[in-house]
Parts: sequence; C-alpha cells; structure tokens
Amino acid sequence: MTGTIQKTAAVDALTANTAELEKINNYSLEELKPEEIYAFKIAVCSNAQDTDRDNEPLMLKAVEQLAEKLKGKTVLNDHNPSTKNQTARIYDTVLEKSDTLTEIGEPLTRLIAHSYMIKTAGNADLIAEIKGGIKKEVSVGFSTSKYQCSICGKDFGYCPHQKGQTYDGKTCRALITDCTDAYEVSFVAVPCQIDAGTKKKYVPGDLQSTAQREKELKAKIHLNEILFKEE
Repeated sequence: MTGTIQKTAAVDALTANTAELEKINNYSLEELKPEEIYAFKIAVCSNAQDTDRDNEPLMLKAVEQLAEKLKGKTVLNDHNPSTKNQTARIYDTVLEKSDTLTEIGEPLTRLIAHSYMIKTAGNADLIAEIKGGIKKEVSVGFSTSKYQCSICGKDFGYCPHQKGQTYDGKTCRALITDCTDAYEVSFVAVPCQIDAGTKKKYVPGDLQSTAQREKELKAKIHLNEILFKEE
C-alpha cells in the first residue's frame, strides 16, 4: 500500500564555510568553488507527536534512519525520475535535538537536509524562483515497514485502539517506527499547509498491514536558507 505524508517546517539560515564545501565536493567529480554553487537547507521532518493531524508521527528512530538514508539522494521536479529533472543533490543531513520531550518521552528532534545545485544557464530560472519564494515546497519520499500503537505498544491494527481516539486522557497515534529506505526529494506545486501538521492520502488498501508504505514528507525551502551567494 502506498500513501502520501505532507509536513511543514521552517529552518534558520546556513552559514557558508570550508567544511560545507568539502562535503559537497565529496559528490562532485571535479572540485567545485563557492561561486559555482547554489546551496540551501530543507527542514524535512521531526518526531513531534502532537502536530500530526492524521496522528501518524515519526518516532526518533525513524527520523535518525531517514537522516542517514537521505545523504546523496537527488532532488527532482515533480517526482519525475528522469535525468533531465535532476536539479540538486543532498550532501549532508543534520539532526537538531532540543531539551523538549515528545509525548512518548523522546527528545524533540528535527531533520535538516543540506542540498546543492550547480549554477548553470539551464537552472537560472529555478534558482531565481527559489530566491523569489515561488519554489518553496518539496516532497520527500521514503518507506516504512511498521506502525506502532502509542497506547499499548503493539503493531497498529492488531489492537482495539483507534487513531485519534482518547484513552485515559491519551490520544491514540499510529507511530512510524522505522525508515527502511529513502528515495528522493522533489520540488512540487502543492502548497504547504498554513499551520504545522500533516495531510495524508492513501490509495485503497489495508492501512494496518506491516507491508512497506511509501511516504512523502512536505518540507519548505526559505529564501534565507542560501548557503553560497553570488559575489
């Protein structure tokens, strides 16, 4: 069964430094210079429990696994997997942990993906649209193998609890426990939701099964997230 998750997030500006350029050059055949690169960072997701409208948040383990699997993945246009639609590449990911705890007692953690593209005549319009705030939304695809009930800890669907229902003062959530693979990140036209939360749409199938499910996370690119700027 496949489905779509869309999440919104915001990030702070990323400072250019030699270490970032070295990471980028790990993916290039020739050494790149700062003036040749347009780079930005994307807030992909977090393990916040109470901001997911459909009550299917990620657990910390899933966020950590996604962070590792996203490294080196490509950034596309509209999920069209052709070479001409490759626009950028994720060269690093960072986990930002806070002292705040989630509903299940995990440190609140946000996943940030650092991405870059080469400045060319062909992508000049895309860069201009990112700078101008036209291209803000991206969708991140990954798969998971299991949901866990937040009330009893059993595989979700094999217990009597229902998503969104309250049991002894606690809201039942289907927790995404792992990330089995990460596929790509795409610029998309669907706008982010105004407030933090999720929007999911599933094709017919068994929501409760433990078969792999493709997921897409909504994130946002901000104008102030440019890593390298033109001199």
